Formats: sequence, C-alpha cells, structure tokens
Amino acid sequence: MKKVVLYFVLLLLLAPALQAQQLEEYLVIAGENNPLLKARYSEYQAALQRVPQVGALPDPEANFNFFLKPMERYMGNQVGDAAIMQMFPWFGSLGAAKDEATYMAQMQFSNFIEAKINLYHEVRTTWYTLYRLEQEALLVEKELEIMQALERIALAKYKSPTTTGASSGAPAPRANSTGGGSSMASGGGAGMAGMGGGSSAASAPQTSSGGMGSNSGMSAMSGTATGGSMVDVILIRVQVKELENRLHLLRQSRRPQEVKFNNLLHRQPDLPVQVGDSLGAAVLPATLSLLQDSIRQNHPMLQMYAWDEKARTAQLRMAQLMGRPMIGVGVNYMVFRPRNDAMMGEMAGNNMLMPMVRVTLPIYRKKYNAQKKEAEYAQQAARQQKEYTERQLLTELENLLYEYQRTGSTLQLLQEQVALNEQAIRLLTTNYTVAATGLEEVLRQRQNLLSYKQQQLQAVVEQHTAVSGIRLLTGTDE
Repeated sequence: MKKVVLYFVLLLLLAPALQAQQLEEYLVIAGENNPLLKARYSEYQAALQRVPQVGALPDPEANFNFFLKPMERYMGNQVGDAAIMQMFPWFGSLGAAKDEATYMAQMQFSNFIEAKINLYHEVRTTWYTLYRLEQEALLVEKELEIMQALERIALAKYKSPTTTGASSGAPAPRANSTGGGSSMASGGGAGMAGMGGGSSAASAPQTSSGGMGSNSGMSAMSGTATGGSMVDVILIRVQVKELENRLHLLRQSRRPQEVKFNNLLHRQPDLPVQVGDSLGAAVLPATLSLLQDSIRQNHPMLQMYAWDEKARTAQLRMAQLMGRPMIGVGVNYMVFRPRNDAMMGEMAGNNMLMPMVRVTLPIYRKKYNAQKKEAEYAQQAARQQKEYTERQLLTELENLLYEYQRTGSTLQLLQEQVALNEQAIRLLTTNYTVAATGLEEVLRQRQNLLSYKQQQLQAVVEQHTAVSGIRLLTGTDE
C-alpha cells in the first residue's frame, strides 16, 4: 500500500515535467518537418550563395582575329592575333560587395529564426487550446454524472409515498384522543356537562372535522415541498440536456484544432494529439529589465534591421568605390608569316607578344551619386525601422506582462470562489436531500461552479499563452 501511495505521489510530482517533455517533443517535430520553416531556411541558403558570386572577379575576355588575306606589316604578313584581358575593380570593391551579400544573407537567417519562433508559439497556443477543450469536456462529463445522480434522487423523492402517508395519518390519533377526552369529561361530572358539556360535545366534532381538512391540505402541499415534485425532475433534465449538448460541441470543436496542430507538425491530420492532465500556473522567464534587454539583443526583427543597416553601409562603400576606374590587364599575341622581301630585318616572320592595359573612365557621375544617395536613404530607413519596431515590441511586452498579472489575480480569485461555492453546494445539497427544498438554488450554484472552473482553465491557458508570447518577443523560444 505504501508503494502505491509513493508511486501516486511521484506521478503527481512528475506530471508537469512529463507534459513539458511531451510538448517539447512536438516542437522538435514541428521544427524538423514544417514546410514553411524549410522554405525560410532554403531562402537563407540561397542568399549565402550570392557571396561567392559578387566577390568574384569579372570573367576574362578573349579575342581571336584572323585575316582572310594576310595583312602586310613591317614584321611580315599578319595572319591573325589573339588577345586576353582581365578587368579588376577598384581596390576594396569586391570586399564591399561580399560584405553586403553576407549581411543580406544574415537578414534571411533572421527571417528564418522569426519563422521558427512564430511556429513554436503557434504550436504551443494550439496545444494549450486542445488542453482547455479536453479539460472542459472532462468537467462537463463530471458535472453530467452529478446531475444524473441528482435526477435519480429527485425521481426517488417524487415516487416515495412516505412523506405523504405520515402527514395524512397524523390527524387520526388527535381526533380519537379529543373524542375520548370529551367523553371522559362528560362522564366525570354532571355539573360541568350541564354548564358547558353540550357545547363542549358539540364543539369537539367540529374541531375534529376541521383538523382533518387542514391535514389533508398540508399533506398535498407536503408532497411538493418535502416529498419532491415532478417539476424538480424536469428542471434537472433540462440541465442534463444542456450539459449533453455542451459536451457534444466541445468534442466537435476539438477536431479542427487537432487538424491545425498536425498540419503545423506536417503529419497526418487524423493523428491523435496527447495533452497533459493538469497545467499549473506559468512562470515568467526573467525580470522586466532582463526581458527588455533580451528583446533588444535577440529579437530576430531587430537583428534583421541591424543587418540591413550594415548591408546598406557596405552598399554605400561599394557605390563610392564603383565610381572609381576599373583597370584591365592583358596580352595580345600576333601571328606573322615571313615575306620574301630583302627589306625585312632579323625579326622578320617572328610572332609578337604585346602586353595591354585598359582603364575605364567613370565620367558620368550622376548614376554613382544616385547610388550613394540610395544607400544613405536605405541606411536611414533601416535605422528608423529598427527604432520603431523596438518600441512596438516593448509595448507588446508591457501588454503581455499585464495579461500575465491579470490572469494570476484571476486564478487566485477563482480559486477562492470555487472553494466557497463548493461549500455552499454541499450545504444546499444536504438540505435538498433531507427536506426536498432549494433545488433551484442547487442548480444555480452548480452552474456557477462549472463556470468558475471553466474560467480557471481559460485563465491558465491565457497565462501560458502570455508567457509563450513573452518568450517569442525575447527570441528565446527555441
């Protein structure tokens, strides 16, 4: 017996940890299988491939020329030539281009992180919704069992004849005892009979008959007040029908949430989803100052705008360097055929290798100035967008913290209300069981109790949702 109790206590202590582990397993499945998350990661990988593209030199240029009729030159008849040329951007241009592409790739990675934490938050909130629906269904089932038991009690009281028989049988002994007393009084003294015995004898049956009539009326009323009535049974059955309909709707509303949850995990929509048996109060991950610092440092949107600002800085530097000349270096190889000419010297007929240098002249400055202005404005926009987003996130943090505190206060109040309501229900139910009165109040208090417990579930779910939203803001929802 002690081992069973110890096992039960350990199960209660480990239940929150098991539920957290179960939810974390679902998060891992979602992170590995969700197609939107895979798409964001593929976009990041695609952006990384731009880094070697923009950091590479331009392709070299090769020219091949030949003459249909050899051209006479001093060195001989030129048959053709071949040239190759490599252009080099100004020093630092390729590095600036690589930096810009790298920062743009980091922006895509921030989008991937944002999609990941949004996915985790949606998985959590859907799981919390499934938990609330299942627990509400259990509450309604339990309440339905209680109402059905109460219906059996009311029906038994309605069919029981004990109360009516007792009240109708009470006047008979009183009538007989009254009649006996009158005869004893009249037989005991003639003077008393002469003075008032007649009137006494006459009044005795009137009292007896009147007593019988009033007891008959009280018996009929007692059948409703203390013995129970069919109205009580009907009122309970109305509540039973309402609970059955509510239970049906709760079970039906679970289906779309399960499909949504399975779609987030990218698995079959009809797979069952395991939720916990009990969900306690949520705990804040850190203090307010730490949460604010974590938002500024870790939120992917702020990181994305920070990378965007760095990318625009690299773009501005690249626009400045692109306004400088490009230098090309190459060689030209010319092929000659010897001529039968006495004027030709020792180098007659020898092929010639000639080095070449090419320089671009960026004299049209409007486009380069426009590129620099574009980069400067984009840099300002990124900085301003980051500042605006930071303020919005901090405002949302305050709202979530208020929501967390509100749900905490609500849970504390509901816990007290449930305790008081349960105490009142015990007293009212005992009174109804004994005296068959106060059924309407019992039903009303049971409705209030069910409502309070449903509000408790809703408050717990809202509190956990608020904590999940805070983790989303801080960028630590991984």
